[in-house]
Amino acid sequence: MSDPRKEIWEKRKKIGRSNYLIRFGLLPWGVGLTILCSIVELITMHNMNPVWVPIRLVVFCFVGFFIANSRWQSMENRYEASMNQRP
Repeated sequence: MSDPRKEIWEKRKKIGRSNYLIRFGLLPWGVGLTILCSIVELITMHNMNPVWVPIRLVVFCFVGFFIANSRWQSMENRYEASMNQRP
């Protein structure tokens, strides 16, 4: 792991895993993709079915959680490996 990445990861690690999952998983993926899909539906169909909005929110929040969780694990493993390499 390079030094700039290590510094970024140390900052993100300080906010904690739960906050990381919310900031980098649930909000951008869950809320962002829900808004994006709703806008695409509105543009293409000229109508938006409000029943799909909470369903999208739940599904995309789950997706965001798993993506952020796997990123956390990956970065944590890389960080630990780089710390163990130093004498």
